[in-house]
Amino acid sequence: MDFARLYSGAEIVIPLLVFLAISLRKFRTGMEASWKEEAEAYRSKVERQSLELAALHNEVRELRRENAELREQIAELLSR
Repeated sequence: MDFARLYSGAEIVIPLLVFLAISLRKFRTGMEASWKEEAEAYRSKVERQSLELAALHNEVRELRRENAELREQIAELLSR
């Protein structure tokens, strides 16, 4: 009788444990894929912003150079 009760309990518990293990594995792999996608999206955003920042630095340098030239011209005109 004990063996039959153990066997009937195992018939319920083992498939349940297998189902839970498979479900948890699918959940985990889904989360890993989701995190990888998020990381790639963040990486591309950072690269794009890095390029934009470099362009802005160049623009500021050019504006400062132009500003210095204009100041020299103003100083020259005022000194006449």
